[in-house]
Amino acid sequence: MEEGTSSSKKKKKRRIKWKDSRIILISLGNTIILLLLSYILNNLSFFTGENLNQYAWMEWIKGKVGLEENIDYKDALFINVAYDKQLVDKCDEFGMPVGKTDITDRTKLLEFLELLTETNNYKYVILDVRFEKGLESEADSSLFDKITHMDKVVCANHKDIELADSALYGKAAVNDYTSTIVDTNFKRYKFIRDGQISLPLHVYDELTGKTIKKHGIFSTCNGKLCYNSIFLRFLSDGFSEYDDNGDKVYYNLGSDILTNYSKSELAALTKDKLVLVGNLVEDVHDTYAGMKPGTVITYHAIRAILNNEHMVSFSLMFFIGALFFLISLSLFSNESIIKKIPFIKHAKSRVLRFMLSFIGYAFVLTATTTVLYMFFDQSISILIPSFFFSIQKSIINHKRAKS
Repeated sequence: MEEGTSSSKKKKKRRIKWKDSRIILISLGNTIILLLLSYILNNLSFFTGENLNQYAWMEWIKGKVGLEENIDYKDALFINVAYDKQLVDKCDEFGMPVGKTDITDRTKLLEFLELLTETNNYKYVILDVRFEKGLESEADSSLFDKITHMDKVVCANHKDIELADSALYGKAAVNDYTSTIVDTNFKRYKFIRDGQISLPLHVYDELTGKTIKKHGIFSTCNGKLCYNSIFLRFLSDGFSEYDDNGDKVYYNLGSDILTNYSKSELAALTKDKLVLVGNLVEDVHDTYAGMKPGTVITYHAIRAILNNEHMVSFSLMFFIGALFFLISLSLFSNESIIKKIPFIKHAKSRVLRFMLSFIGYAFVLTATTTVLYMFFDQSISILIPSFFFSIQKSIINHKRAKS
């Protein structure tokens, strides 16, 4: 009898040990799957699940307590062309004249580019201006020739237009973002879209000699794992012509640059800077930090990729993976993940343990994204992990109810 009882206990111990090992292996498998799915999700440009109100509040708080990143735009010169327009003939899709429409004054733009060529001390020129086929001006031939023979310059192309001159395609790159009927806010910038290199990636390639390469669901840059899409961070403040000190944030092409600045002054103004030309008043888009000019969004995308924010941080991946693993284990043990933390696990306060018992994986994931964004300027999507753990919890609860 004693030997039988002893044997039974050993079997029981072995069974419990095997069962615990299985849970660990399942949780480890869940972690690997979630890291892969999260990587794929973070490469999308929409439907990634960010709570824009949460990010708006976080950015506002960061600005109030001094945690907001200091972006002073000192590496950029913004040129506004909203007030520099000319009327040109407009035809319908069948080539029939329908009247007049306005475009950026291409004569003034040509004059500005000629001045830049003479000073030739800028870092790069980004023309966020439409050169659409069918909208022609007398300056087109000279302007397009200047662009095609100019160093370190790119003009914006868009999926819904054809460029006015085929020669421009060698100096153009797509500069679009995706929105849907239910997801209209700008959130993430995609660097390779439908096989086409975006404008920020084009600038990055020419300035660093590096680029992003697609390998199925994975993307690499300089041989290292990276993201093809990143969540852009914006300042909580608006983007106006003057800052709080009365200094210029952007300059108007005609009334400022071409009227009041000499060649030497322009040389000093553009020295080693990204020169971004665009409509900073009317071409605006809705973001979690309010309305932002498209040209400013483009700047943030260029700045982000130049700062290597598209590269995968393996230390962050390890931290997130450990979090996924602990959440999975806690669901199997039917115990809050908070109780897995050593100093809480051994806490004697019943009140503290009772309060923490209500904290689940959804709160932990949200709190983690908040801390990462507030203190480390890191943004990750938790849409798939939240959905995954919700399904896992339902399955476990269903099995417990049946047993």
